[in-house]
Amino acid sequence: MRKIVLIVLLGWFGMLGIKAQVDTSVRLTIREGVDGPAKTAIERSLSDLLTEINQAYLEKRALNLVSLNMTDAARDGLAAMWENVRFYCDDAEVVQNCLLKGLNGYQIRQIPLMMKPTDGSTSQDDEFQEGVANFSASGQITRFNVSLATTSYLSVVSRGTDVTDVRRREEILSYVEHFRTAYEEKDLAFMNQIFSDDALIITGTVIKSKKTDGKSITLDHDVVFHSKTKQEYLASLKQSFASNSYIRVKFDEIKVVKHPTLTDFYGVTVHQLYSNSSGYSDDGYVFMLWDFRDKDNVMIHVRAWTPKYYDKAKTQEVPVEKIPSIGDFKLDL
Repeated sequence: MRKIVLIVLLGWFGMLGIKAQVDTSVRLTIREGVDGPAKTAIERSLSDLLTEINQAYLEKRALNLVSLNMTDAARDGLAAMWENVRFYCDDAEVVQNCLLKGLNGYQIRQIPLMMKPTDGSTSQDDEFQEGVANFSASGQITRFNVSLATTSYLSVVSRGTDVTDVRRREEILSYVEHFRTAYEEKDLAFMNQIFSDDALIITGTVIKSKKTDGKSITLDHDVVFHSKTKQEYLASLKQSFASNSYIRVKFDEIKVVKHPTLTDFYGVTVHQLYSNSSGYSDDGYVFMLWDFRDKDNVMIHVRAWTPKYYDKAKTQEVPVEKIPSIGDFKLDL
């Protein structure tokens, strides 16, 4: 009799484990920031999406986004990212404020995600990250990105000097999040769109030289910059996208500076950690020069990468003054 009871109990606990594993539903609750039909639509749209993400992750399948309240562009972007990295929402209930995005949109930030490359390999980003979802005025999902850290986001926005400056900083951060996620989506079309035709792509390389006074030898370091055209950069990206099953990019330490006289131009510097499935990785700073003269066609004119360290052991940091900034470029308008 005892054996039968034990078997029944073990079977019951096993069923509980299966039930817990299959229970993948996620519910979004908005505290404040939007009311009425838009609030209801946003909550439902994101709840449905996160639930589908969790189910697809558990069942190890492609996302089924056809019936969800998303734009075609949002579906395509998320499906492309899913091919390279899988993730799931770590909470059954997500409670967040809703933010205004632009003049007629909304945004939900701090969506808890656990990330894992599709090839099963471990990575420094196989861990907790946050997502951000953008919505139209009606509550339709227009974009889903891996987000910047909340502290970095708030720090940049809080430095806005007026309404226009704050709005542009928010837009810059959204573009930066899209820019980062585009690597994981392998979205070459977005890269082609965001860079101006005459964009300058700059990469810094560490060089070493030996000096001697006859008694001892010292090793000096410097950074030499090499430039590419937009077309050369996109060709290199296309090759990298094709030869790697995944590409991971992480941004932090973001700094946004408005040009002192040309107020439609902003310099953006981010600390970037890059890695891919081929085993290559680097650690450096990316500077981007953004142009807001045409609000419907925001452009990057300069992208400059500088290594963070002189040495592989990461004991000697490249001085801040070696990192390009907005004052290093003459704008010939």
